[in-house]
Amino acid sequence: MTDDKQHHRPKRRKRRVCLFGLSADPPTGHGGHLGIVAHLASMEMFDEVRVIPVYRHMFASKRGKQAPFQSRIQMCQLLFKDIPNVIVSEAERICFERVSDGLDEEHKESVRVGTADLLTMLITDEPNLEFTLALGADTFIDLVNGKWRRSEDVLQLVEYRIVVFRRLVEEDNASSEELKQHDEVKECIAKLQQRVDSITATTTITVTQIPSATKSDIGVSVSSSAARNTTDETGEKDVCIFRL
Repeated sequence: MTDDKQHHRPKRRKRRVCLFGLSADPPTGHGGHLGIVAHLASMEMFDEVRVIPVYRHMFASKRGKQAPFQSRIQMCQLLFKDIPNVIVSEAERICFERVSDGLDEEHKESVRVGTADLLTMLITDEPNLEFTLALGADTFIDLVNGKWRRSEDVLQLVEYRIVVFRRLVEEDNASSEELKQHDEVKECIAKLQQRVDSITATTTITVTQIPSATKSDIGVSVSSSAARNTTDETGEKDVCIFRL
């Protein structure tokens, strides 16, 4: 092969991985987590969907009340085993153990591993992958409005690649809250576009509807992020991972 041909060889694209987090206590079926993961896996834009169960509850008072981590991992493996290109990952456990390495148990209690920490680890460990976040509509709204700790870092780490999923709603039958959320998602997308235009970046926001999902599955009536957020000294929320 000549030098010219080598110089013009097409650059191989990165494998595209969608990150979907959940508490998995327990993971739910076709009307919930199973339906959402199957839908994400069916989207031709991804080579892999990576399911990431939460390792450790952000609230110390609730730790120990969830099923053991390995039990939740096994439940996810059983639930998603027949969906092609879906991997159940222990990334949260690995990230926590790295961050807390060398600390005694007392000091580990104060360790908080956030989304930005997890993304940084994944990108460092797997630089040839392109990561996208899968978020429920309410969680996406919180992220864009800066209610997560290090919100902008999270957006930049995934280079503004996000899939926003919401329940399929007939407009004539939609509640005022559902219509309001729909408008807020559009406003947040426009806000993000303005932000990335100012830094000459690009954004890839995909809004998808899950026909089989119920209100409680994707947090239409109750904010899923509110139940799992914690607050740091600046008053900003920190979602440990993108979960329902």
